[in-house]
Parts: sequence; C-alpha cells; structure tokens
Amino acid sequence: MLLSANGILEVSSLNDLLDRAEKHAPDTSYGDDIDTANAVLLDPQKSHEERHAAFLAWASRHQPCLFGRLGSREMQGICIDMCWIDEDEIALGDDFVSRKIQRTRQEWKERAAAGIAHGFLIMFNGPRLARLKPGTDLLEICEKIANLYLVEHAPIKRDVIYTESVPLRGSSLSVFKAGINIFYPSAHRTRNHDRRIPGGLVISVNSPGHWANSLVMRGLVPSLDDAVTKVMEITLRSIGNGGIGHDSMPSVSWHNVENDPDCLAQRRKLSKLPHYVPDNHSQRAYSALYHTDVLVPTDVTIDGTIDPDIAACEHWRHLIIDYISVQEQAHDHINYALFHGHPIPDEALYHNPWSPRRAVNSPRNEA
Repeated sequence: MLLSANGILEVSSLNDLLDRAEKHAPDTSYGDDIDTANAVLLDPQKSHEERHAAFLAWASRHQPCLFGRLGSREMQGICIDMCWIDEDEIALGDDFVSRKIQRTRQEWKERAAAGIAHGFLIMFNGPRLARLKPGTDLLEICEKIANLYLVEHAPIKRDVIYTESVPLRGSSLSVFKAGINIFYPSAHRTRNHDRRIPGGLVISVNSPGHWANSLVMRGLVPSLDDAVTKVMEITLRSIGNGGIGHDSMPSVSWHNVENDPDCLAQRRKLSKLPHYVPDNHSQRAYSALYHTDVLVPTDVTIDGTIDPDIAACEHWRHLIIDYISVQEQAHDHINYALFHGHPIPDEALYHNPWSPRRAVNSPRNEA
C-alpha cells in the first residue's frame, strides 16, 4: 500500500508492485532445468502453446511432487487445468486478472465435478515475475496474487492455511478440501527450494482425496481403499524427493521414522519404495523446513540465504499425512472432507465453505 498525495491509503496493483519490486539480474541462474525452461517461457516471440508445453515438460521431470509430475502428463487419471496470466494481461489491471481467474476457476470446478479435472494451476508468467528476489517485495506480491484468486478470503493473511473446495458429482454432489501453495523461481537453493518453478509465480491447488474418489467413480480402481493406497504411495514418494536442480541442495522435506510397533503394523502395505523412504517410515507425519500447507509463508519467502544450514533452520516435524485414509471423520475434525466429501446442493457448486486456520509448529495443531 502507498500513501497518496492527499493522505489517502491506496492499494497498489499487481502491475505496480512488479514495477518497483527488487529483482535478480537477467543472467541469474536458477539451475539448468529452470534456465532451459525459462528460455522458452520468457521469450516474447514464443506462442502461448509453446510456453505452456515448455512448462509441462519441466514439471513432468523436475517437480518434486509426483502428483504434479503425473498430472503434467495426464497419467494415472490425474488431469490439471491451468489459468495462464501473462504480463500484458497484468497491465490491464487487477480487476481484469481476477475476473479471468474466477472464470477459469469456475470452469475447472465444473470439470472437477464431472471427475475429469483435479488439480488447478494459475501461472503468472513473465520476466518481472520470474526474476523476483526473495524478500518483502516477493512476499507482498504473493499476497496480492492470492487475493486475486481467493476473493472470498481477501485480504489474505500470512502464515495461514487456506483450502479450496473441489466438487465431485457421484450419486450426489460433494466437495473435498484442496491444499493451495505458491511456487517461484528464486526459491532455488533457499530453504524454500522445493517450491522452485520456472516462468514466474504459480498458485497450485491439489486435492488427493478428490482424485482418489474420482478414480473409483470412473471405474479406474475397484474401491476407495485401493485409491487411498495409491495416494499414500505417491505421497511417500514425494516427501524427501526434493533438492532437484542443484547437486548440493538436499530435499527440504523428509520422512519421520515410526517407533510405535502398533503404528508400524497398521501401515498400508506398499510396493517397493525409493531409497529415501526409510523402512520404518511414518504414515502419520513427516517433516519439512516450512509448513507445506501454508499459502503465504513469511520466513521462507523473505529469506534469500543460499545453501542454508539445514540443521539450524526451523523444522516442522509434525506435518500430518494420517488424513490419507478411508476412515470418515466428524464435521469438526481437522481431516474432515479430505477423503470423504462434504455434501452440498447444486447451487453451491462454486462456493468455498472452508475456514482458514493459522499454522502452529506443534504436534497438536500443526497440519
């Protein structure tokens, strides 16, 4: 926000924020994989189709989250819809950008209700976006794009968990909770490294529970229990799969070990897992350098420290995955509507009923 000449507080547009934000030099490297993708994504002579294809090609190989990798190739029944915003559109003003996002968001929810779309990406693409430095300018821009998307929750608060609602029409219409995150190139080699992405800023929305239920609805798996097993395996393969793009950068998420014999015995039986998943891994919680469900995390967004001392960073050790389950939960439970949908009437198809909650780094409240 800026104070005008007559003393009135004015809200800066995304375009204005980008103009005055601190940026890296054009020759800054974000790793060979992102640099290669950016050669297409930041080339004004390339068509939208070429840029879109370059982004999906990168995601299919270099995205740590395997849901994103599979979705970029439309494998295992995962389909991702995308809203693409370039800098020419940003120059048309916040109202234009938000209207485009809301229109595409509604179209995605219609396809999600039919079980043919699951994830949703909003790409803010362009050189000014792709070269933003970690810092308070980037943090403010993350808040701005979140406000243009989650209009029902604006103004967005930092360090808060927001969830999207994703509809699915089976025998009746219901909605599932979906996590929302922001990715950007300059996360490279910082403690937010696993949120690096080429081309600009990306808002990513993902609901494993919606995907699991859609697999059953489409007859791609015999039961929800089978679908939940698939989700658990993909999740375990995604945790600890970071550090991509630089040899010295470790994953900024990792597996917890399970010491409770009863919990070990109750784990889902899975096929052979990669080397970074320990034999005694937990299927209840994992750890990371940030809360992976927070939309706009302050500390990791403003901290541009390259190759940080992982041991000295804050560790979030109780990030739950016990919601990946066929067990139904009460309406007030933290895991409600993650794998069993919340029933809604048809007129609530586009409505997002989920309240935000603040992330707390503690075993009881962190999720």
